Amino acid sequence: MLLILAAILLGVALGLALKGRLRALSEIHLRWWPLALAGLALQIVPVPTMEGSLDRWLGVGLLVASYLVLLAFVVLNISQPGFALMGIGFALNALVISLNGGMPVSREALRVAAGPAYPLAVRHLVQEGGQKHHLRREDDVLTPLSDVIPAGPPVSQILSPGDVLALLGITWFIAGAMRKKTDG
Repeated sequence: MLLILAAILLGVALGLALKGRLRALSEIHLRWWPLALAGLALQIVPVPTMEGSLDRWLGVGLLVASYLVLLAFVVLNISQPGFALMGIGFALNALVISLNGGMPVSREALRVAAGPAYPLAVRHLVQEGGQKHHLRREDDVLTPLSDVIPAGPPVSQILSPGDVLALLGITWFIAGAMRKKTDG
């Protein structure tokens, strides 16, 4: 969520640099905007530990569902600046997660992102994170599109190329929306 906030703030800064107006943001009209909130909420729904692999599949199902809801929101608003880029990012993430039963995470990227907390991060990912994410396995596919881009401290997060495209789309949307003409 910190990176989404950063993308919004970067969009505002870019919009101002391009002589956009903050007031224009109040004029934004997005269709079915609660879908965006629902899609984000589905990504953070906690999945309790269950017998067998039910918790893993429930977690993966929620993650895929979140991207499908976000894609529906994008399609409904595709004429907005940056939405096509967001849609490509969401679609890439949904594809990788669906094909691999969760988002593969690169050990190398995790090492950079976690820094000295790397052993704890690996343990956490193996014990608790495997419901939606897992350490990259030999049988994973499309791994260059998985979580391979480290963002070190203070963010300490790993991104996929899809995440980067979605964040760039958000930035583009905010900057573009600020450039729209408003009354007054």
